Amino acid sequence: MELTLAAPPETAAPPLDLDPELLPGEAGYFAGEWLAYDYDGGQRYEGAYAGMLIDRWHGWAVWECTRDVATAVVVDQEMHRRHYRQLMTVAGHEEPRLTQLVDGPVPPMSWSGDAIVVDLSATGEGIVRIEPNERGRYVVMGGRWCWEEIPVDLADFVYGQLD
Repeated sequence: MELTLAAPPETAAPPLDLDPELLPGEAGYFAGEWLAYDYDGGQRYEGAYAGMLIDRWHGWAVWECTRDVATAVVVDQEMHRRHYRQLMTVAGHEEPRLTQLVDGPVPPMSWSGDAIVVDLSATGEGIVRIEPNERGRYVVMGGRWCWEEIPVDLADFVYGQLD
């Protein structure tokens, strides 16, 4: 197959689906660096979450999502906690230090009724309750975690659909 600059090869992947100038009120896919991994000289993400950008916080995306997508964030967080806990256990850490090492960077998240409860006690911030907003959407750790919009093409799995 001949590769020229005139046109991409027929086997080329579709262009990346990323709007570099996503504005508040626009839908997109969001992830954090904790979901990223090196792949073929670039970066991919274990997952991306569908939502709507509502603000920026120090340049990072603050976005809202449906309860189903928020549930996926909570489940993923628990999976990351279990994985990180196992890594720390293999590294030789034991209780009570083990829990402290895990809870700081990967805080516990759970549901209590319609609210997400995030235990940030390990970092001195106490308990955070994330209630649905007036549209029934969740802003999961917006203004606390460094979320960014990503090209959906770079996600292994996508949670939710764009409205």
